[in-house]
Formats: sequence, structure tokens, C-alpha cells
Amino acid sequence: MSNMPKRDITGECEGECRDRVREGEEERQAKMNQEAFEAPESFPRAPWANSRKEQPGIFGGHV
Repeated sequence: MSNMPKRDITGECEGECRDRVREGEEERQAKMNQEAFEAPESFPRAPWANSRKEQPGIFGGHV
């Protein structure tokens, strides 16, 4: 308990106090925003995916 940073106890910061979690999230979001994205109209149609009433694996394959 005596080695706990003052920032964790009082909220006051000594030295470098950066929110690396938030910075990382913002960096990743900026990177995603720079990448090209195809409009949903350009995606192929999958009519069997319109309904959730069918059992998984009805058309074969692994579940």
C-alpha cells in the first residue's frame, strides 16, 4: 500500500500521466477511418441469410 502511486490515491499526477488505453483506441480508430470501405450495395447477396428461422447447418458444412 505504501508503494501505490499518488495518482491512484488522490487523482493528482506526478511526472508523465498519459491515458495510453484511450490513445491506443483513438489511434486504431483513425487507422480504420483511413482505410477504404466498400459500400454494402457492392457485397454479394446471400438470400439464405435473410431469415433466422432455419436451423444452423441446413445447407451442409460444419456448425
